[in-house]
Amino acid sequence: MTSIRPLPHIEKTKPYVPGGKLQGSEAPVVMLASNENPFGPSPKAIEAMQDVARQVHVYPDPNYGVLRQAIADAKGIKDVSRVAVSAGSDEIIHLLTQAYAGPGDEILFTEHAFSMYQVSALGHGATPVTVPETDFTAGFNALLRGVTERTRILFLANPNNPTGTMMQVEELARLQDSLPPHVLFVIDGAYAEYVGETYEAEIRDLVDRRANTVMIRTFSKIYGLAALRLGWGYFPKDIADTFQRIRPPFNINAFAVAAGIASIGDADFIKQSRDHNTKWREIYVRRLNAMGLPTPDSQANFIIPDFGSPERAAAANEFLKQNNVLVRAIGGYGLPSRLRISIGSAEDNETVLGLLESFTASH
Repeated sequence: MTSIRPLPHIEKTKPYVPGGKLQGSEAPVVMLASNENPFGPSPKAIEAMQDVARQVHVYPDPNYGVLRQAIADAKGIKDVSRVAVSAGSDEIIHLLTQAYAGPGDEILFTEHAFSMYQVSALGHGATPVTVPETDFTAGFNALLRGVTERTRILFLANPNNPTGTMMQVEELARLQDSLPPHVLFVIDGAYAEYVGETYEAEIRDLVDRRANTVMIRTFSKIYGLAALRLGWGYFPKDIADTFQRIRPPFNINAFAVAAGIASIGDADFIKQSRDHNTKWREIYVRRLNAMGLPTPDSQANFIIPDFGSPERAAAANEFLKQNNVLVRAIGGYGLPSRLRISIGSAEDNETVLGLLESFTASH
């Protein structure tokens, strides 16, 4: 028996539950649980990774200058010193929490927000605070009412995971203007590319508009680099300096660096991925609603049909698994009657829709 125990707030922290894999299947599995790009990575990214394979005995540039400049060039950012890179956007969430919140502080987000915000808050001893959504969407009034003198960070995924909904930029700016000066406003744009370049530029400009705002992004979604763990952020200068002080050295591997540089400049691949997603997202919403599975419009690369009850959602999830399709149960997000289904390839989407038509006809 040992008396070695973690700190109390660590003991209270539950681990993040990922989408997982379907074990034991001998047939090919349709993987639609983790919002991955069905096209995989850009061919240019694959070629770039092959080129660096013989150089992995050498540490990468500790400042990641070429990658950061490529991001700045692609996203219209003038001051590259305000661009930070990370081992996935999750690392940025953790490091911002580490830097700006701790015991006695509060971290604010909405009731159906990305669960890493809560994991990070508890892991650093801060108190997670949630506010209600309206029609699965974050709202200005609810968020502002949730702010107290103890609030240190407001995390807002926009579009949100797992709901796919988003606040309009005008509301983001109004919220930005209304926050007290001690609150850091973090706009998580993991799915921003699926909304479009105009929106990407608008949330970039919000960072320039006020010194209380940061934007975080990921290469895991539209760029198809989920396994490489690569993220980035655009910060006010003082927050960028703080982040660089606590960022682990060499936190990004050489494959991720090479793939990120190649991917972010491949406009044709990004457009292909966005157009495919927009087309099939609309098809999903229309056909699922016609099946009697109410499905709200989404701005991301997934949808969340409602099966009417937790039991029926669980039955649908099991039915899909039996047919070698893996989607995401989201009861842990407070949505037990819904499943989150990522937009896959055309073939995979037709497979899922056909299976759900069979399921709804018999259940």
